[in-house]
Amino acid sequence: MSTGTTSEQQTFADALDPETLSALMRSTWTWDDRALRRDLGALLVQVAAANGTIADPAVAAAVRATALRTGAQFVATVLGPHLVADLGSPFRAQLHAAAASPTTFDRMVDAARAEIRPRATEYLRSCGTEELPDESSWLTEATAGPRELGAVMRAFGRSDSAAPLRGNIGLALQTLRTLGASGADLASRIERGETRCTLATAEQTGSWDPAMVRARAVPETAGWKLTGAKYFVPDAAGADVILVVARSVAGPSVFAVDADAPGLRITHLDSLDPGRPLFTVELHDTPATLLGREGQGGLTMRRSIDLAMTALAGEQVGLLERAIAVLAQHADAAWPGDELVLTVLDHAAAVSLWRSAVEPDAGAGAAAMAHIGCSDASLRAARLAAEVAGDDETAGLLRRALSASLLLGGPAVHYERLLERLDI
Repeated sequence: MSTGTTSEQQTFADALDPETLSALMRSTWTWDDRALRRDLGALLVQVAAANGTIADPAVAAAVRATALRTGAQFVATVLGPHLVADLGSPFRAQLHAAAASPTTFDRMVDAARAEIRPRATEYLRSCGTEELPDESSWLTEATAGPRELGAVMRAFGRSDSAAPLRGNIGLALQTLRTLGASGADLASRIERGETRCTLATAEQTGSWDPAMVRARAVPETAGWKLTGAKYFVPDAAGADVILVVARSVAGPSVFAVDADAPGLRITHLDSLDPGRPLFTVELHDTPATLLGREGQGGLTMRRSIDLAMTALAGEQVGLLERAIAVLAQHADAAWPGDELVLTVLDHAAAVSLWRSAVEPDAGAGAAAMAHIGCSDASLRAARLAAEVAGDDETAGLLRRALSASLLLGGPAVHYERLLERLDI
């Protein structure tokens, strides 16, 4: 994180990495504190955004300064009494000066935001002006690669389209590609537009954790039969094939179920965002075909959820820019506090995180960081738009932002998932 600050502050910035911060927590009583673990995840997201690409130098400086300030507050809390007095903590010398002088970073944040404030409206009006794929080309573009999928999902987030991108592309296609050769035929049919699929993973708890899968898979002479119920399944009503994660004696496995299979029942759920419909999928001795190896479903879910989080983050960037467009229309309104500048920083950080996640060499945790950052930013912008423009104009936008932020488990799950990806 290049900050343009003193060498002492740069040393502190360099220490804000997963290894140092997790080691710091392990050296104190705080390691098992769930609230502080969440704070650690939030700090790592801010640092990742600051380390990403932000074209505007002043905005980049403000994002970095904010991360440093958060880092100083976090380190002071974790060091606790060891900050007050030197009791031999190996981290005190490295972190003490910054943690003991938080006003330094307060001044940096204030100065950076003051530079942005006069042109915040100009920045926001420029958001969402990039040319994105037209809906007629979404399927072709979305199946070409991660960056192309990201551009399509961004366009999808800006729109009210009913295209089944979340289920068919964001979840099912990503899962099939994770499965490799056993999913290749079905993946090709999706890419050619011959077949629509979706993924049924979560059960009534809403968890995407493979350990929580209770749907049963029993081998038969010619295939398998599944029994159980899946919830929160996107785009199920229009799917030709449903990928179901069910538990066999070997563990969670992935199965393909034809939409017209006996014993299959699909029910529309009364959901928060009617424009992105969700369904219950019930199975009663329903014939199914095993995809991949039996018991491989847990690893498949982990990989496919990372890909799904990246896709959803792209949609959330588009949703964020849709909310910003509403704000730009009300630029002469009486803005609450410094919210306009904070929206600029939210957008810059979200785009930075999302672009890092779609890179071919994206690091561990990049997808989870993008989903966290884009969830928070899109929800805050939608709430601000509702405050400024009124419910009539923004009710659907706010519901969509909230629904997207909660679909894969919500904040409590998101942060633990991030720390797991980072082996913390």
